[in-house]
Amino acid sequence: MLVKLTEVCGTGAVTNNAKYSLREVFINPEHVVMVREEYRLKQLNEQGLLCQGLKNDHRFSKIVIDKGNTGTEIVVIGAPEFIEQTLHKNKQILRG
Repeated sequence: MLVKLTEVCGTGAVTNNAKYSLREVFINPEHVVMVREEYRLKQLNEQGLLCQGLKNDHRFSKIVIDKGNTGTEIVVIGAPEFIEQTLHKNKQILRG
């Protein structure tokens, strides 16, 4: 089952003029290998340099998704604890 999260996307080079946008992303929880706090975007958000409409106390997480030989990293809105709970919310233990 896929899980819907909100990704923070950089729309330019990593400079002082970098712009960011938000988009929905659907993640397969079975392919997530790591979730960690993303402090740089938290600081940018507190300074008002991210997307308008975000609260200053939002936290962000970097997720690494397994793609076989490599991985893909994305940054999503939410603390690592919240992301972990969201990824495993629908997991059930089968009893036989």
